[in-house]
Order: sequence, then structure tokens, then C-alpha cells
Amino acid sequence: MTMRERVAWISVVTSLVIFGYYFASVWSDFALRMLDGDELFWRFLKCFGVAMLIMLPGAMIGAYLRGEKFDPPPDEMERQIEARSNRVGLIVLELALVGVVLMSKAITDIARADFAGDPAGATAILLINLLLFVTASAAVLREILTIIQYRRLA
Repeated sequence: MTMRERVAWISVVTSLVIFGYYFASVWSDFALRMLDGDELFWRFLKCFGVAMLIMLPGAMIGAYLRGEKFDPPPDEMERQIEARSNRVGLIVLELALVGVVLMSKAITDIARADFAGDPAGATAILLINLLLFVTASAAVLREILTIIQYRRLA
């Protein structure tokens, strides 16, 4: 397993667990009609910090134990794998962002109906978390595609 594949595995597993928890908690707060922007902001920062504390040392320890460089220069095959994964990931991200923009009217209507006390704040919270979700999903997809391509060549 190459260093880049190992980093992709660490990224996918960590992102699914940590950010899966975060987005499940956002959905739970939304379902309970208890969105608190300040609480969500700090929850996101904590999740992001935990993810970084797992991913970076995980990759460094993996490289150390295997006697490899932490960030070796990519060869031609690795460049092609990264290029394909990036292309698909960016296309998905662009389409998802357009989808969020097109859904913004519906999100505003939901916020007005369900959060009458602060519909503008709820709209902002919902849109920001939806943007975070599509960005995280596109990043995880990109890493999964990287793993698939490496596994095909293994």
C-alpha cells in the first residue's frame, strides 16, 4: 500500500466517523427544531480539531512505521490517479453547490415555517451546514475514488 493510499484510507475513515457524527447531530437539532448557531459552530470546530489530531499523526506514524517519507514526490501513476479523482470530486462539488443554490428558496421557506423566532438565522445555519455537507461529501468521494484506483492496480 502506497503512502497516498494509506492517507486516503485514514481520511475516509476519520471523515466518515467524525463528520458523520457532526452532520447527524445537526440533523437531530434540526428535527428537534433547536438549531443553535453558536453551539454548532463550536461543535464543528471541535470535530474539525479531532479529525486533524487523528489524520495528521496517523499519516505520520504510518509513514514512520513503514520507513517511508511522509510526503514522497508522486510518480506518474499517482499523478494520474489524483487527477482522475480530483476531476470527479470537483465535478460533484460543482453540481452539489449549484444544487444548494437552487434549493436556497426552499430552505428559506422551511426556515420561515419551522423557525419563526429567527428565520434569517436558521436560514444561514441551514445553508452553511448544507454547504459543509456537500463539501465534505465531495472530499470523501474523492478519497474513495483514489482508494478504488489504487486497489485496481494492486
